[in-house]
Amino acid sequence: MNVNSFGLLNTFCLVLNSGQHNSDYAIALYLMPRLGNIQSVSITEIIDNAFVTRSAVRRFCNRMGFTSFSDLKDGITSALFPSDLNARDLEQDLNLYRVALDSGIQRMFMQMEQTVDNEVIEGLAQELHRNSHITLACAGNTSGVLNRFQQELFFAGKLTEVVTNDYESRLTRKPAQITSLLVVVSASGVFARSFDYLIRQVDARKVLITANLELLNWDAYDRVLCLSEDQEGRDALGIYGKYGVSYFFDLLSSSYLHLFGSPIST
Repeated sequence: MNVNSFGLLNTFCLVLNSGQHNSDYAIALYLMPRLGNIQSVSITEIIDNAFVTRSAVRRFCNRMGFTSFSDLKDGITSALFPSDLNARDLEQDLNLYRVALDSGIQRMFMQMEQTVDNEVIEGLAQELHRNSHITLACAGNTSGVLNRFQQELFFAGKLTEVVTNDYESRLTRKPAQITSLLVVVSASGVFARSFDYLIRQVDARKVLITANLELLNWDAYDRVLCLSEDQEGRDALGIYGKYGVSYFFDLLSSSYLHLFGSPIST
């Protein structure tokens, strides 16, 4: 799997939300409702219906992090879609889903009280403070959490870099790496597993935050924080990905701002 697949939907959203109605926008707008059947879409179809040139399609693919339209289609096919729709029973009505979700979230809170207690969170806040350049990397479907965390740390004068797409060029863009601490967030472990070869090229201290230890080889990381006590790695409702990661970074932000932030004037 091309690691850029994990940021692909995020990049699509950036194009669609840019407000620039250019060739990239026209191509993304045409492809968006066809993502589920992308393998049947041809370049000629895009040219005829999005009113763009063949070279515009090629440039669009390159900006998405792929060398060709064929590679882009394979990336879309293998991309992790936001949420857990691939594992969820969509015939389950709202009441049954809500009962299962509430129960799962309560269990998650109890587990995280043990797996990432206050000492662990405060220790990571201290480590963030000690390092001069922090990079946070995740798949596109986790980007909202990390972007919010990045913005909250502004109030403590701490700058972090969030990488949610175009991973290879952004993390290896300089011969001498400037990152002193790299935090990889991968609730299911799939992103971290696909990202492993790139992680090994980054000269920095590396921390992994996950809820699944089953898929992973830990030796690329200096420290691994697992949010879940479950060892089977099965999170069918995506509870840790959607709620656990958000809860963890909310606690981490609160800890950092308490330790290193200045009171906010009103």
